[in-house]
Amino acid sequence: MSRKKRPQARIGKRLRCHRCGCYAPKNLTSKAAENWSGKWEAGRLTLILCPQCQTPLENAAAEANDAELAVARADGGQFLADPVLCITGTMEDPGAILYGRDHLQRISGAGQAENLGVVRLPADTRCVPIVGGVMVYVPAQQAQP
Repeated sequence: MSRKKRPQARIGKRLRCHRCGCYAPKNLTSKAAENWSGKWEAGRLTLILCPQCQTPLENAAAEANDAELAVARADGGQFLADPVLCITGTMEDPGAILYGRDHLQRISGAGQAENLGVVRLPADTRCVPIVGGVMVYVPAQQAQP
């Protein structure tokens, strides 16, 4: 018995549910797309699920991720989606890698830096890994007298 190959989530093409194959809304920021859920692995969207195909556990995990993002944003965090490399300093004097060492290891192993974003941040920036990326907390700007 042969298994039918499921449609894969690909950036640049209209996304389809991994289980039933129905198309996701074209505008993923729309009200119609708010209950769709995705799974990120190694900085890539590996699958998406329509609301009807999500299990109660998957739905609860998506709600928990949304709540975590909301709390982090309320605390002044900015979400950056993977794959991203957060560094301090400049390209000539890079300073420290705040986030993304695993992306650099994959690049050195594969020899490719496909879709990797590089963000230069102030030295006192705090980066916290979160599902699908990183929350960046840039130090508050000092008020000028």
